[in-house]
Amino acid sequence: WQTPPDSTNEFIGGREDVATVDGIAPGGLRSALVLVGAFDRHSGVPVLGVINEPFFQRDPQTRRYPQTLHLGV
Repeated sequence: WQTPPDSTNEFIGGREDVATVDGIAPGGLRSALVLVGAFDRHSGVPVLGVINEPFFQRDPQTRRYPQTLHLGV
């Protein structure tokens, strides 16, 4: 499965003042994710997963958003 390449488009102009709820961002930039998974076609067993958080946390000095990647094999 894969989210469309433009799936984060609606979050680009997202609000930064959305408060987290129990550590989870319910809206705005921090809730944007790109998910990619691969599986073995013969057995159906998942073999790879990637989660990319393109707007993880804004750096207060540079005001840029470093991304965070989570990989699973």
